[in-house]
Amino acid sequence: MATQTEHYGLAAGVVSDDFVQPDHQNRVAETLDRVVGNVVKQLISAGVYSSWLIQEDKTVSAGEGLVQGCWCGTSSDQAITGLQDDAVNYVFAVANDQSPDKGTVDFSAQLTAEGPSGAVYLGIIELDSGSEVVAIDNTVGADRGCFPLLSETVNGSGEIEAVPGGGQVSFEIDHGETASFLVPGAIEFEAAGDDFEIELSKTYQKAQFEVVATNSSSYPRDLVYTWQRWGIAE
Repeated sequence: MATQTEHYGLAAGVVSDDFVQPDHQNRVAETLDRVVGNVVKQLISAGVYSSWLIQEDKTVSAGEGLVQGCWCGTSSDQAITGLQDDAVNYVFAVANDQSPDKGTVDFSAQLTAEGPSGAVYLGIIELDSGSEVVAIDNTVGADRGCFPLLSETVNGSGEIEAVPGGGQVSFEIDHGETASFLVPGAIEFEAAGDDFEIELSKTYQKAQFEVVATNSSSYPRDLVYTWQRWGIAE
């Protein structure tokens, strides 16, 4: 008998004689599109991941990147459509109907820098009146900032001596020189012994967080602590 997945309630464990209603299949497709599509759009900047360089033969080299929320790739040089002679042509990577499922992409040129909605700007190619290439620029203003998400972990330790009984100390852990997070993740903070109550704040900051420690005993105690934090690296 088919079961349901933990997080999204999708049909799983289906065998050949199980009956799966059409809405179960539709639910899988809609869930993947919503969850994966939004995660990609929110966490990865649209742009070129590798290559996709405008070349002297009026093609774009093989490469890959994120275009309109779709991860697209080409394995060979691709022609640029819409090139005009005696003009500066702005070249864009544009998603098509097969971009979401097959990762295909189109490369087109126009005479203005304002490209189609969601398109990735690659650079310019200038042609003379005889269709000869005058200049190519793959750098200025091009959307070449799509990078893979990298998880990073940082940790540290410290000590604050003689915190008064019933007293409270507040201090900041700054890990900016080691790692700064695009998406700050969880924090583990441990104080040696049972004398301290720990509260973490400003955990939304990408390069530091704040610790408030209260000595719950009646006597001075040293606060000896270790911490660890992880997230998506900037």
